[in-house]
Amino acid sequence: MLKDILEKNNKMILNKMVYIIISIILISYIFIFLFTNVSNAASDDFSQYPGYQELIDELKKEFPNSEFKILKTGLDWNQVIKNETTAHHGRNLTSNSSSDWICPVCKNKQYEKGWYCASSATVSYYMDPRNSLNANDIFQFEVLNYNSDIQNEEGVEYIISDCNYLQGKISYTATDGSKKTINKTYAQVIIEAGEEFNVSPYHLASRIRQEQGAGNATETATGDGKGTYNNGYAGYYNYYNIGATGSSTANIIKNALEKAKKEGWTDPEKAIVGGAEFVKNEYIGYGQNTLYLQKFDVDDSDGDLYWHQYMTNVSASKTEGQEIKNTYNKMGLGKDAHYVFSIPVFENMPEQRCELPGSNSIVTQNVEINADNVRVMDGKGEGNEIAKLNKGDKILRIELSQTLDPDGRFMRYWDKVVLEDGRKGYVVRNYLTQIDDITNCSEQYVVTAYTNFRNGPGVTNTTIIETLSPGQELTVIEKDKYPNVDGESWYRVKLPDGRQGYVGSGYIEKWDNSSSSEYDKVKVVDELGVKVRESPGTSSKVLTVAYQGEILTRTQKNASNANGYIWDKVTTSGGVIGYVARGDDNEDYIVPIDEENTVDDDIPSKNDQVKMESGNVICDAVSNVNTIVSAYSGAVVKDSSGKQITGKTNVGTGYTVTINNKTYTIVKKGDTTGNGITDSADILAIQRLLIGKGTLDGAYEKAADTTNNNNIDSADILAIQRFLIGKGSISI
Repeated sequence: MLKDILEKNNKMILNKMVYIIISIILISYIFIFLFTNVSNAASDDFSQYPGYQELIDELKKEFPNSEFKILKTGLDWNQVIKNETTAHHGRNLTSNSSSDWICPVCKNKQYEKGWYCASSATVSYYMDPRNSLNANDIFQFEVLNYNSDIQNEEGVEYIISDCNYLQGKISYTATDGSKKTINKTYAQVIIEAGEEFNVSPYHLASRIRQEQGAGNATETATGDGKGTYNNGYAGYYNYYNIGATGSSTANIIKNALEKAKKEGWTDPEKAIVGGAEFVKNEYIGYGQNTLYLQKFDVDDSDGDLYWHQYMTNVSASKTEGQEIKNTYNKMGLGKDAHYVFSIPVFENMPEQRCELPGSNSIVTQNVEINADNVRVMDGKGEGNEIAKLNKGDKILRIELSQTLDPDGRFMRYWDKVVLEDGRKGYVVRNYLTQIDDITNCSEQYVVTAYTNFRNGPGVTNTTIIETLSPGQELTVIEKDKYPNVDGESWYRVKLPDGRQGYVGSGYIEKWDNSSSSEYDKVKVVDELGVKVRESPGTSSKVLTVAYQGEILTRTQKNASNANGYIWDKVTTSGGVIGYVARGDDNEDYIVPIDEENTVDDDIPSKNDQVKMESGNVICDAVSNVNTIVSAYSGAVVKDSSGKQITGKTNVGTGYTVTINNKTYTIVKKGDTTGNGITDSADILAIQRLLIGKGTLDGAYEKAADTTNNNNIDSADILAIQRFLIGKGSISI
């Protein structure tokens, strides 16, 4: 009886256990099913972003076992491009010197030897993820975490195979000058570092190779202390060139080795492992866990945007991604491996992918026909004739060809032109003579919605120079010339930096100075400038800095009160939209501009040696404190340390002067070094600028323009030379 009861109870218990187990399994399957579908829907649905989904679908066929995750930046595409270009020139560089590849503001200025500030079109092409959603370029979006399934020592060895300094067992120079060895290969150390910090060892190897190059290492990684610049730093290694900043090669190498010394990187293993930890902590751990995000800081996991970018080469993430792909191919991994890609998307992206800039020079200029019966063709070379022009006819030219006649039979350049009715065609350059701009007005307008600034009228067969933001100021210099091109009336406009182009009339409106106007102009008067932030509040991300004297368009007054400040919404002249602190109860950082009397810049000088101009007080090369005080009664001058100076004390570029409770930065013509005198050091500074070895910014750049032609060249050097030998003067 007891046995029967026990057997019955056991059966009941067993049945309950089976039921529970089955229930758990079913619930688990349901949970997994639901979670997987929710996860896939969240990570794989690119359909709401134009042009993504079809490219992702093709990549899934190419890499069937891989994951394609969506990274929603939440950022407006137009503002991203503004912040990567006009907000901070030199943030993205290109080695292509073609006119439509380089920034039209910086022009031929070299930020590094052979490297130019990239144009908005160039940055847009490389930043547009859709241009890299193909099997060759997708690896710039690969998540840079350690993946033992596809990453191994053989792959590292392949990446560093042409780096002489990373071959075989580690042999190095110690800090005492002795030779030592470590019983590991460089590839082993890189693998171990990647595993320890959960960073792709292929990324680490590629980063070292990029910083040190193929062949022999630079002086930041030889450790011998016998080079031109690393003398005294024997036994210190910095393979990743962390902290390698400065205005000269000597400074760059010294700072990198000082960083190594501070961190205790006294052998190659410590340097490679320590550098890997830095990459993890400063980039991958900050959300910048792809090559794309390390080049373009559009993920705000680090609490900031745009500033924290490892590379300046605008194409770096793309080319480094290709190197990683080649490594995988070399190892035979191919399309069946499991890769994880994180692909960014932006709000308000253009419907079409951003195009790669061409080789033609983009212009907006009037030309005159200098012969009769000149044919206008529908393409370069012998195509279809669309019009015939005669001597004296005036038309618009929008492209200067950089290549000769396509068929090679004639040494001719075909330039793109716009006819009176808006049609575009091509004319042999020999028949075109550039003439002065043909304009019919000069009226102040403001942009009311995002719109493209083009080199000619119409959306077809013209080039987008950049996208203008709501609130940007411009001057209309011609209207009613092209009243109906592609369904829009097109106005010729000039931006504050002098560039000309065309915008549709429906996206701009005439500036209204009335108090009821939606927009008004304000000027930055704080001597330290104001930070333009993403949202009101001192903890918000800084987008750019508007310096003293800069004019902003205020699009919303009293937008918020936060942290004890009144915040206004503004648009910078470069098109960056953000918020600035107007001030508190005691001081103002920005003030309104009366169109009839621009703030304080109309205060007349009492001598011809000093003048006010855009937030600066400009003086000639022989001015002292008395010169400025005699020009503006009651002026208080302070040197670069903030100490008040008086009498015949020399003033220097970068000093400040306060007039009527407003503070200005002094620009002393010829004094590019800020020491108060004009001498050979100023000549050297300009020479270094011209050969791309140095930079001059703000007041110092203005000081270098000794000929006052808004351009810095050899004539400015000559002016200083003549001044020093008493053969000439440097005036304002």
